[in-house]
Amino acid sequence: IQIPIGDISEDMRAYLTLFQDLLLGTDVVLPAGVIYDDDKEPLKSEKRILYADFDSRVSDLVTSHFACVGQDSEKFSCKWLDDLFVVGFLTPYANYPLALRWVVQGLLFADFTTDRILTCSHNLLTSIAELKREVDDVLFTVETHFTNTSPEGKPLLNRRHMSFLEQEGVLKGIIDKTKAGKADEFVAKLREIQNTLLRATGGFMALSLPSSEEPNTYIDTLAREWNMCFERYTQPAIATDAPVVKRHPFPINYGSRFPTLTKPLLVHVPVQSLQVSMSLFSIKLDLPDRPTGKRSFDDELKDLASIDFFALQMLVSLLGRNDGPLDNAVRGKGYAYSTFIYTGQWSEKLVLGIHRASDIAKAVLAINQVIADIHDNWDSYISDTDVSLALSIVQYENTLLQSTPKKMLAQIISNSINGFKDATEFNRWKSVHLAAVTKNNMRRVFEKYVSRFADKDYPLFRLLVTPSDTEVPAKLGLFEMKTLEEISATYKTDY
Repeated sequence: IQIPIGDISEDMRAYLTLFQDLLLGTDVVLPAGVIYDDDKEPLKSEKRILYADFDSRVSDLVTSHFACVGQDSEKFSCKWLDDLFVVGFLTPYANYPLALRWVVQGLLFADFTTDRILTCSHNLLTSIAELKREVDDVLFTVETHFTNTSPEGKPLLNRRHMSFLEQEGVLKGIIDKTKAGKADEFVAKLREIQNTLLRATGGFMALSLPSSEEPNTYIDTLAREWNMCFERYTQPAIATDAPVVKRHPFPINYGSRFPTLTKPLLVHVPVQSLQVSMSLFSIKLDLPDRPTGKRSFDDELKDLASIDFFALQMLVSLLGRNDGPLDNAVRGKGYAYSTFIYTGQWSEKLVLGIHRASDIAKAVLAINQVIADIHDNWDSYISDTDVSLALSIVQYENTLLQSTPKKMLAQIISNSINGFKDATEFNRWKSVHLAAVTKNNMRRVFEKYVSRFADKDYPLFRLLVTPSDTEVPAKLGLFEMKTLEEISATYKTDY
């Protein structure tokens, strides 16, 4: 179940991390009139289900369940679609009706108790301490801080609010005030988030099930359970001047969050608890990856409107493979464990990184050198055989996206948001473009995008996260040093 939260108030966004940890993780109070578990008759009076009993019963029915901001989320991060709140589960399909009942009731009738608020807040704080010892987590948290910007006048993005850079202070405040007897303040905030979710419009259901099953049966089950519970949901409607728009939610328009840079943004973050270094460089992409809808699908496909996007996808698959030129440049010389390069579809950026470096300066210089060498000796690195290899790699990766129910759901949601009417249309768009990519297409996107990573004057974002005693030589550029504490201090923590 995917529920829009793009309009949630600024004051509430800071508490989404705690909310997602508590939802389906606290007591549930069922009102009279709903059906408990597999009973035949509705409850005649209110019934409290303790957290441990709720969790035990749900675990009996499902193999996994989740309530989180966006897709592919962790406690303090969200990879994509942070404007949606997602509640879901994976279950044997025979268990679906009963599992759905428990999850829907947990969503609508969660009771945010003081004990659970304190326990979850303490656990989240412990997780932050662990994250700060992991160079990967620090790197991507800081990268999110600098490369995810809101339009002027709009609230800070949910991804930014979820970051441990803000949450450490928020959680400490929750714990201190709750111990001082002010838990009601946070219960009210959590209920407001819950109320906002339940009264949102434009949400949708994503369903993955055996092809022998009838989808409408499952959809009707959700409608029946939701209506039964919502009729007894007692929180008042939220006052708003916004018109209620009933529409099909797709496609969902989203803009680039990458900041507009006029010069390089170079940041060095030294962290005392780290033993190895990592780097991440990112640049803004402006490549169309889907039909615009301004002409017919067939006309846009005929013109190969997204050829550069798919050419870059294939080039990245070659450069980023384990025995590729980037890895060989650093790993073979012992500078770093590996490299990574990928396109961020939702953030509209190209990212190049160096993973777990023992000598970050030499690793960065080696990457710059190999990029310059690819530029000067293209045919030595990319042959027609390599183009065929890249096509095979990308096709295999795309096949993996349909290999499990959860991955299928993510792919279906992505296709729908991008305006494809079904999987067949998306697969046709993708396969025609991939088959048309040539070595010249790949060279064009290399020159326009990848080669920029070695250009010290190009306006891109460069981040180094290192042990505290690491010196950054001037030949890498003039990096501004920022500690985690200094970055955290830019966030408000008392809402």
